[in-house]
Amino acid sequence: MTLNKIKQFMSKIFSRASVIFIVLLITGCSTFSFVFERLDWFTAWRLDSMFDLTDEQEDLIKPDILALQQWIRDEGFPETIEKLELMQIHWENDEPEMAYRHLTTSMQSLNRLYLNATKEGVVKFSMTLTENNAHQYREYSEEKQEDWFDSARSLEASIENEIERLEKWFGRLNDQQVSIIESRTTLTDNELQIRIDNHKSWREAYLQAAINRDDVLIRAWLNDLSIFWTPEYTSLKQHNDQQRQELVFELLPTLSLKQKQHASEYVEDWIEKLRDVLPKNK
Repeated sequence: MTLNKIKQFMSKIFSRASVIFIVLLITGCSTFSFVFERLDWFTAWRLDSMFDLTDEQEDLIKPDILALQQWIRDEGFPETIEKLELMQIHWENDEPEMAYRHLTTSMQSLNRLYLNATKEGVVKFSMTLTENNAHQYREYSEEKQEDWFDSARSLEASIENEIERLEKWFGRLNDQQVSIIESRTTLTDNELQIRIDNHKSWREAYLQAAINRDDVLIRAWLNDLSIFWTPEYTSLKQHNDQQRQELVFELLPTLSLKQKQHASEYVEDWIEKLRDVLPKNK
């Protein structure tokens, strides 16, 4: 299924700074509509906790958030629903590998779509950041690092994370499927430190560009998030993406009818949640 993924790919909070508000939409299934309708307040609250914003900064970002909310209704979510429905067609036609490949390409294209829609608002916001805001975000990120990179602290934690992720899609996994995950999950040497170093790399590059009012560099970053990544992280990400595909392709043939149905229902549930906030004529 896909919405968990198509949104989890956005769920790296401010390491995907331009789509932070999307994270808010996925904070809880039962409150999706509630959160979406209060997107301006919720996003400003989150940004304030990260950057300690002034009243003027909060007032500046709210119109962009409201405009974004309308764009999400008019364009973002309809495009997302279309991709989810196509993936579901592959899944229902018993083409699981095709469904997965569609998922990965959808993640990439949707990420670009949402990033582009948020670009001007993020640039405008970034141009207001001060040394105090930068200091606050450094403190915030140092405090949150343990949670953000928890799955890289040990092989056991990484395996547990994969099982939890996949059980959201397929329901309870059997012993054979857990064994596949255990055999296909590895933790690269120094992976935790690589992730921490990469976070600090993009954080400092972004904050410095903001403090220097270098809007050209920030736009370049929003066009290609990887320009602030470390070479070690780039290699790690490529390795982990390939490993996850191999794991999924080995797991797919073992799924029971009940597990396949669970995935289909999970996608449909997210499609319905997205449709609930569309304009009534959509």
